[in-house]
Amino acid sequence: MTEFATLPDNARSEALPRQAIKVLQMHKWLQAFARSDRAKQDAVLSARLIRLLNHAKRYAPFWSERLSRWLPEERFLSAVQRNLPVLSRDDLQLQFDNLRADFPQRKTMNVFRTSSSGSTGTPVRVEHLVELHQPLQFAARLLERSWHSIDLRKPIGQLSAKVKDKDHCSLGLPFRWFCAQPNAFSRCTKSREYGELYNYCVSRNPSYLVSVPLTLTALARHAIKNGRRDLRPEIVLSYASVITDEARETVREGLGAKIVENYSSEETGLIAAQCPKHDHLHVLSPATLVEIVDENNEPCSVEQPGRVLVTSMQSYGMPLIRYDIGDIAEWGAPCDCGITLPVIKKIWGRTRHMITHPDGHTTYARLFTTNDFEDSWNLKEYRFVLHQGSIVAAQLRVAERSTELARHITELVQRKLGYPYQVRVQFVDKIDWGLSWKRENFSVSDSPPPQQK
Repeated sequence: MTEFATLPDNARSEALPRQAIKVLQMHKWLQAFARSDRAKQDAVLSARLIRLLNHAKRYAPFWSERLSRWLPEERFLSAVQRNLPVLSRDDLQLQFDNLRADFPQRKTMNVFRTSSSGSTGTPVRVEHLVELHQPLQFAARLLERSWHSIDLRKPIGQLSAKVKDKDHCSLGLPFRWFCAQPNAFSRCTKSREYGELYNYCVSRNPSYLVSVPLTLTALARHAIKNGRRDLRPEIVLSYASVITDEARETVREGLGAKIVENYSSEETGLIAAQCPKHDHLHVLSPATLVEIVDENNEPCSVEQPGRVLVTSMQSYGMPLIRYDIGDIAEWGAPCDCGITLPVIKKIWGRTRHMITHPDGHTTYARLFTTNDFEDSWNLKEYRFVLHQGSIVAAQLRVAERSTELARHITELVQRKLGYPYQVRVQFVDKIDWGLSWKRENFSVSDSPPPQQK
């Protein structure tokens, strides 16, 4: 198994658990599938999708009604997809029980329930069958690591609002099967200065850093501002939020590393992984089918932004078919790296970031990055929320408060959004990030704006 050259020797050992061997076999299949002819890929995926649809129609009340007139006569993948209804977020929230597939073998299988981060206020719940969902997801994770030659024996650090401070920690499944004694650490980012995080990471000298874009770019900016070059990981792995070209350049300058991102969701798991040669993403179609459609649910052409629909190919416990995940993305041209999986050129962000100004002009709200702010402002943390399409609330955590800074922030927000919104600047000791663990610097809310203090 030469594709596992970056894994320890026990990855090829018969002593591995049965589930680990199954994951390795599935990983080997994914490696071959990713470089096979597209026509062959579509034939395999079409057959698997039809199998999932027949299961959903037979055992899930919601899909029994939705698919009552659907017949598996068409064998071409694109035609099968286009003849199916779209599953909305409201459907998933309101029809949870009816979406569950109650088939006889379900009683003997392990079920785990997950939910989205609730960044819009109301999370969605999904159920997965462990025996079906996990092996393919684990194999996809291994595929992502092998594409970028991630060596699990090298030191790795995870920085997240969800983890606890640990000087030594497990890599988690599936990686702990192949690296029993990893050199790994974790640090919680909540209410912690980036200078402190930076210094701790320097003391551990990780080969890889895993975190959200906000934290990675903040660490890079800290290094640039202070003229430091003592934290130089080989690769930083990013997740949960959109990566901009500015973020890639900032991390490259400040940390001397390239960003490797992936595209995933709580509802489906891993959707796409970054190309080993370029910055775009390859869709891991055997795990999650992706469509990008326009306002009429028609397929978008290359470089035409549209809504993302996903089908979780192992979702036999609760079929997720053509689920409108709430993202905007665009297709890219076929890749020259040898991987034939579909290319996502760019993920724009969430559909809720599409805003209509009071003058009727619609635009995509640009996500703010640390590159937008002057170093002299000493801005430690910030969050902007457009409330009810009229007022932007700006929460700022700074070293020194001033009316001049408030004026600069107001001008910046109005310029970036392309409209003279009223901006309410509030200097705070702690940012109110709401219920979500994800930290979006800019978001849109239907709630009333906070009262001016």
